[in-house]
Amino acid sequence: MTKGEEFMNNNYELLNMHMNRLVAQARQDVYTLSTLTNSAMTQQILQRLWDTLSSIQLVSEIMVNQVSSPSIPDSMPEPDHAYLGNPAIPPITPTPPLQTHQQTNRDITVEELATFDGKNGRPAYVAVNGTVYDVTNNRAWAAATHFALPAGRDYTSEFATCHAGQQSILATLPVVGRLV
Repeated sequence: MTKGEEFMNNNYELLNMHMNRLVAQARQDVYTLSTLTNSAMTQQILQRLWDTLSSIQLVSEIMVNQVSSPSIPDSMPEPDHAYLGNPAIPPITPTPPLQTHQQTNRDITVEELATFDGKNGRPAYVAVNGTVYDVTNNRAWAAATHFALPAGRDYTSEFATCHAGQQSILATLPVVGRLV
């Protein structure tokens, strides 16, 4: 067996073990979610489950690339210089679908905002400092809640308390209108 083949076999075994660990973690998280009543803990588990699934996708892509490689060179770079001899493959984060309901500078009342609660296929909106943001596809708002705060409400004071000085968080969210 050449040095390159040995390197690839060892890495494939490590990737396989890592994949099995990730799958076990995902199964445990799904089981835990089915038994939880604490919504703050649910958010943490959902975030970890999302991250685990992203890692599973990354590892599976690396394994497929390794297996589909037509030849293995006899001379391989050291592992700390190249991961499996290929550049790292970033996890794919789903692109949110284009949503026709978004209208920038649209006036939204508090009552109307309450209908955008992320339930039954509706988008999830929140307001901060008079601006209404779409959090439908934001990982921090999985299941249309963020640390037990449901979507469809004005969270100006909560944002100021928990995220003081972190306006960059809001810059990542699509603006759908202003609260009137």
